Amino acid sequence: MSDALLRTLHVTGAVLLLGNVTVTGFWAAFLYAARDTVPFRPVARAIMWADVAFTLAGGALLTVSGILLAMRRGYRPLEIPWLLHGIVALAASTLVWIVVLLPDQIRLERADAGDHARLRQLFLRWSIVGWADTALLFYGLWAMVGKAV
Repeated sequence: MSDALLRTLHVTGAVLLLGNVTVTGFWAAFLYAARDTVPFRPVARAIMWADVAFTLAGGALLTVSGILLAMRRGYRPLEIPWLLHGIVALAASTLVWIVVLLPDQIRLERADAGDHARLRQLFLRWSIVGWADTALLFYGLWAMVGKAV
């Protein structure tokens, strides 16, 4: 596999991952705002499954191509600050997604659309943690692209 193809896959993974988590936040906000007029549960389910599919696909592409590029170039991640920061940002964000965000998305999808207090509580936590997690991914992008850390 050529370096050009690996770099293309790496950038594609980053675009899928960052684009998806950013767009998911906006779609979920629109759904929450329109929850009285839009069938909440099926739309929340569609948002969740699209998030899972594109987050996993993007994250997998990003990770696998990144490992192959680093190995091919002989990089030692613990000795290269920008690489280490990017890896730590991705790993931390993934952990937050698995431990907090994905379970909250499942809770949102299963919540009673008429239980406004519960929906508000879940949505606020998911949104605050999710946007912070998205910022962490953008920090990782900055570290990797800018090599400035």
